[in-house]
Amino acid sequence: MHQAVNEPVEPLSVFYGKQELPWQLTPFPIGVQDNGKPMPRWEDLSQWMKVMVATMLGHQWDLLTFNIHLHPDLEVLLVATGRLREKLAERVRKQLTMAVGKREFFFVIESFSKDTGQPVIVHMHGAVCAYDRGEAKEMEAALLRAAGHNIGGRQQTLRATSSRWFELLRVAYGDYLFKFARKFDPRLDERRLVMSQPMTAAARDLWIDITRPELRIAVTKVI
Repeated sequence: MHQAVNEPVEPLSVFYGKQELPWQLTPFPIGVQDNGKPMPRWEDLSQWMKVMVATMLGHQWDLLTFNIHLHPDLEVLLVATGRLREKLAERVRKQLTMAVGKREFFFVIESFSKDTGQPVIVHMHGAVCAYDRGEAKEMEAALLRAAGHNIGGRQQTLRATSSRWFELLRVAYGDYLFKFARKFDPRLDERRLVMSQPMTAAARDLWIDITRPELRIAVTKVI
């Protein structure tokens, strides 16, 4: 379409996700913050922000969110190793791969009750990318095995799992995941976030697409 001389031009706007959702559009790319400073690098983002970028990325597919409690026997075993986060990450990766193939995922490890704030069984809050909604039952079963249920002679405990399809990206989702991330628990180390390597790499690439490093450099030079 012909554009008249000096006529204001709308900035390019994009969204990630499903078109039927009420996404707010934003200028693209975003090389500068509202305060005029360059956008931060991926390495400088908080874990909260990295998860929000990963959620935005994962929602291009179907994103199954989950809350999985560890079996008490497995919790004891993993805590005794002093490497609970690392070993749990490997168990999730292995069981998902065996059930449905390689899938991108992330989760935050928690150990406190949202109702009382008191210590409870260690559990995982997170999400896994599904290429087909028909994978939900298989993925939930895989996550349960990763958490020590229905494997090694251990039966599934009461209220061990809940899952639902992700619907809308909101700040409240990140806040929910990280609500106890800074609360000390001798069973856990300081890092509570687990993100699969493919998910981390893809989220990093998305952040680079959004922020355009060359724009960041240009702003830095001007400043």
